[in-house]
Amino acid sequence: MGILKTSVFIVFLLLGIIFAYSNLQVVEVRFYTYSFRVPLFLLILGSFGLGLLFPFFYYSLREIVFRRREENLYSFFSLFWRGYLGKALSLLRRHLTREEFIPFYIEIKREFKELVDVRLDLYREGIAETALAEKKIPKDLEGARVLLESALRKNRENLRAKRLLRSIYLLSGDLDKAEALQREILTEIEKERRDHEKRVLSTILAEKYLRERDSAYIKELWKLPISELSGAVLASVEKAEKVFKTAKELGILSEVVKIMEERNLLNVEVLNLIQNYRYEIHDDVLYYIYKKLNMQDQISELEIKNPDLKLVKDNGGRLLSIVCIWECKECGKEYKNFNSVCPNCLSVDSFKIILKTT
Repeated sequence: MGILKTSVFIVFLLLGIIFAYSNLQVVEVRFYTYSFRVPLFLLILGSFGLGLLFPFFYYSLREIVFRRREENLYSFFSLFWRGYLGKALSLLRRHLTREEFIPFYIEIKREFKELVDVRLDLYREGIAETALAEKKIPKDLEGARVLLESALRKNRENLRAKRLLRSIYLLSGDLDKAEALQREILTEIEKERRDHEKRVLSTILAEKYLRERDSAYIKELWKLPISELSGAVLASVEKAEKVFKTAKELGILSEVVKIMEERNLLNVEVLNLIQNYRYEIHDDVLYYIYKKLNMQDQISELEIKNPDLKLVKDNGGRLLSIVCIWECKECGKEYKNFNSVCPNCLSVDSFKIILKTT
């Protein structure tokens, strides 16, 4: 390797000597009123050297600035996550011209219980509006809706704002707007989350079918992954056994059956299937169905797990309507009835049957 390096050096040295010897002639260089004479080879080498030197210094200084900014950011994140919010805020103030840091600023100001003084007109990405909207959920959904719509007017590619606004539309019953946004989301979402978002679309279409009874929605639902609500709708219309098999594989059969009971979608075929899948459905869910059908013999055989529901069963079913049997798996809030969207955290398709025991 040493011989190779030496050989390369000698070759370049010889080429340099040949170049200098070939350009020994003197040329005159003028600059304003000044003029001087230099060998041509020095002029060429000097120009080449300056051409390398200026970019070198420029990018070196730029690298120093970037490194200092990076160190400040690392310091900010370290202070923020360790809870030193006052020190973190002092570092953050240098970066408030960048909208990406506004959510951290809002979080710190709220932690200090101070007024969040964000000039929304200074920003163009809709990030600030989205962060402010998230802080209004769930107490002020109308205020959150206004902010999210403003965020999307600024930047239609704000996927976070789209998903939140979609959930608000779905929760408020504005299904056409919810569907339109969801179809946009499906064209932009990463492939890792596409199946989930397809299930969300199926839930929206199922809600629309229950409102409009348009068979076109059923045709599209068969092309989408089954959600708890879409499974309940499809089973009530056609191919109930196919739906039950799929729901069982997905682990959502009990949820599908409970929704059918709540939305009055039960029919003779479904009731027969429920008996066939008797041991695949939670007893807590079967209690609601048997109670509605006044099937007292079957009720006596059930082993209820939910302590509140067990208490109701032991007292003849009184106060059944106030028992919480649903739980949002995202925020943990409990509910008496199924909803496509959790009103507390705006998660879609997040309701699961509560299986707590005494």
